[in-house]
Amino acid sequence: MKLDYLMLGHITRDVLPDRSTTPGGTSLYAALTAHHLGLRAGIVSAPAALPAHWPASIQLAFHDSPTPPTFENIYTPQGRKQILHTASEPITLSAIPAEWRAAPVVHLGPVLAETPEALVFAFPHSLLGVTPQGWMRRWDVPLPGPVIYTPWQPAPAVLARIDALVLSIEDVRGDEELPRSYAQHCPLVAVTRGVAGATLYLNGEPCHIPAFAAAERDPTGAGDVFAATLFVRLSETKDALAAARYAAYVAALSVEGMGISTIPERGGIEVGLLQARLVASQASGEGAG
Repeated sequence: MKLDYLMLGHITRDVLPDRSTTPGGTSLYAALTAHHLGLRAGIVSAPAALPAHWPASIQLAFHDSPTPPTFENIYTPQGRKQILHTASEPITLSAIPAEWRAAPVVHLGPVLAETPEALVFAFPHSLLGVTPQGWMRRWDVPLPGPVIYTPWQPAPAVLARIDALVLSIEDVRGDEELPRSYAQHCPLVAVTRGVAGATLYLNGEPCHIPAFAAAERDPTGAGDVFAATLFVRLSETKDALAAARYAAYVAALSVEGMGISTIPERGGIEVGLLQARLVASQASGEGAG
């Protein structure tokens, strides 16, 4: 089966406070977002469990790896500490079904450096989106052990091949200079900031994208939803600013429920955006009067 949206990145196994586990990771949130936007989506990952009621139409290719990456988040007064319990094998080009490699949109979403940087050059005819969080992580063996932040310093040629790069300000530990340096070579870099919106660098020039109001219940995965929506809408419209505003709205809706439960369908997005524009227009008119 041919795909519209190819997601490369491991589905994770996340350890909860009661020691049970739940599926997680960029691949789940991004592929489901693409699916809800009407695209034929597929994931290449280490073998992993899937959430209940997972759409059967989202294609899966599990490569040979003994375990999925297993993470545990421990929250302390000094901030979040992330523990890695098990790692997984990298995703190689041979693990990607040949008929999937021509997908119009390809998303590299490593959670544990499992997508080698060289893969950015493997899809010359696709819109290539990257969420590089997993390239900013290292760990020591034996496991379990802490996940250690390391700044990602790619070659200019790698950045130049990426059509859209999305990361959060937390990913870079608040270092504003790092995404600005990426934007010197990558044509579109988005830095998400939660309720503060996002900064979109277009050919190096920053533009603020405001967040939409939301009744937040669970912010997990909002950045992945934003990224997937941005990549899809950029492919469809070629309008980066409009795509980013659309993505901000979808990400806002996604935080109003737990986990993947409130990632919206395209029809509801279109209606909601229209209503939001009408409210904004009315508010502007009242202010002018």
